[in-house]
Amino acid sequence: MKVAFITLGCKLNQFYTDCIKQKHLNNGDEVVSIKDKPDIAYINTCGVTTRAGHKSRKTFRKAKKYAKEIRIMGCQGKLFPEEFENTVFIDESGWIKEYSNPHQERKRAYLPIQAGCNNFCTYCIVPYARGKNYSLPKDIVIKHLNERIATGYKEVVFTGLHIGSYKYKNIDLTSLLKESLKLNVRIRLSSIKPDIIDRKFLELFQYKNLMPHLHLSQQSGDDKILRRMGRNYKRDKTLWLSEELQKIREDVRLAGDFIVGFPGEGDMEFNNTVNLIKEAHFSHLHVFRYSKRPYTLASLYPNQVPESIKKERVETLIDLAKTQRENFINEQIGRVYSVLVENKSPIGNGYVTGITPNYIKVHFQMNEKKEAFVPVLIKGLKKGYVYGKIRE
Repeated sequence: MKVAFITLGCKLNQFYTDCIKQKHLNNGDEVVSIKDKPDIAYINTCGVTTRAGHKSRKTFRKAKKYAKEIRIMGCQGKLFPEEFENTVFIDESGWIKEYSNPHQERKRAYLPIQAGCNNFCTYCIVPYARGKNYSLPKDIVIKHLNERIATGYKEVVFTGLHIGSYKYKNIDLTSLLKESLKLNVRIRLSSIKPDIIDRKFLELFQYKNLMPHLHLSQQSGDDKILRRMGRNYKRDKTLWLSEELQKIREDVRLAGDFIVGFPGEGDMEFNNTVNLIKEAHFSHLHVFRYSKRPYTLASLYPNQVPESIKKERVETLIDLAKTQRENFINEQIGRVYSVLVENKSPIGNGYVTGITPNYIKVHFQMNEKKEAFVPVLIKGLKKGYVYGKIRE
């Protein structure tokens, strides 16, 4: 049987896709492209924004032209099943317990440590689809981590819907990481809210196998907007953790998710976000336009921001992100990093790509097979590509 997989959205969705793919591979099924007219096509949908929902529907309509049967997973399918007629719906809610180490077609492995969310931020529809917070027991996380190490993965990403809410009995995320970092593997974290970060958490970055790349689910740099969003932290918390983290790891890179055009966001509030990005030295941004989602409180708020202004603000942050990235890369020139080799580079000529500990994708020549990690000197930035050279 021929099976195709299309995954939209978050890292947790990618893990769930890997789980069902592993089941088919175990049965001897062939994984193909959607255009190869599969017997079954799985579409793992995303509904976090209006645009994501539209993309999920568009992908479904396209897949119907090729696949004999379509099976739907993910948030958009759960929330709006009427949009996906004549399909089978897959419930993956228990899979982080059921599947420990599915085959993952990448150099680093994802390891979900929790699922669900209890926060119900005023703009977010996801908790309605994913349910209440559930954290894997610490012993199970360590078991799954050891399985990935035994499989040969050198780097593992702890992921989930809201990993900062990890709590099993008296074990929180900091305690879990402290135990995990004793193992011989690099560990990365998916996005995390600033509110759970305290000094004990930051001190974990003294461990060299905790990668110095922190992705904050920040959303805004204005206290009024953060309060209206239902976020329980202020901009000062982000400035504090950025300053303190720099004292511990000078090579740390700060990334962040930001929403523009939230109801009530005027020029002053938006400028506070711009200033926070600069002051906290964010060097990578994921920028989203606010979009009304059903069931959410913010969809009822007054002072909705016109789409034209949202578009302008997105472009402003994208331009700022480019400047911030260039500044950060230029600061890295001359440094040598242990790089995880990943794929062939589109540059060609024997170039490959790899990821530095602080999550810079660097392109360098490697004409012979080496170990998973190679020392790479950062040379410079040209036409958007970061170039490096193996340091023998």
